[in-house]
Amino acid sequence: MIYFFRFLVLFGILNLISLYLLDSGVGMVPVWLGIIIGSFVLSINQWYQFFFSHNWIKELFLFGMIFFCIIECLIIINGFKTSIHTKSDYIIVLGARVRGRVPSLTLKNRLDKAYEYLIKHPETIAVLSGGQGPGEDISEGEAMREYLVKKGIEKERLIIEHQSTNTEENMRYSFQIIDEKKKDAKVIVVTSRFHILRSKMLAREIGKKVEGIGVNTMPYLIPTYYLREFFAVIKECGRLLVKII
Repeated sequence: MIYFFRFLVLFGILNLISLYLLDSGVGMVPVWLGIIIGSFVLSINQWYQFFFSHNWIKELFLFGMIFFCIIECLIIINGFKTSIHTKSDYIIVLGARVRGRVPSLTLKNRLDKAYEYLIKHPETIAVLSGGQGPGEDISEGEAMREYLVKKGIEKERLIIEHQSTNTEENMRYSFQIIDEKKKDAKVIVVTSRFHILRSKMLAREIGKKVEGIGVNTMPYLIPTYYLREFFAVIKECGRLLVKII
């Protein structure tokens, strides 16, 4: 087990370096720092013996690892269920970072998948969802429309939603637009694979059902994004539980 924690130290350092080099997922820096420090302490034999000599700590750690693996499996499984061949009235393309007016690689990958779907299904309309954040000259929705128009998609098939600042708002505001045009429309969400599960959860929260088209994530960012999504899913589950109670 000590070697596992030593591995986590090196793994955490590599991911921390990649975040700084790529200027991506900065909000995860404190999490990786916590993992590195905690794993370093537990990689020292005397500290490892001190903590894991208590059965309740062993059991708590084991429970935490099993719980983490279950949630991650759900995230992964939902991400690989694709609806690329299913016809829909609308697709919602979820925004991601824009540098100036240029979509980031994550957003570009989502747009390329949306383009592929729109070409296969010429009757489908796309709602491009994302507001304007720091370092962005235009909203994510506008940047997405510019990109797809340049690739040959008709402007009339592209609706911009530019108020949202997070995934919950993406879903809520996008469905407000869709419901005004067609009630009970069949909708597919296009986003990164790690994002599909939470998108479905958020849609269900507002009484909607969506299918998902998952887009691959750059390999060097997979650990960060999937770890971040674990916490996001837990937060969403907690929020739903509070509402039920």
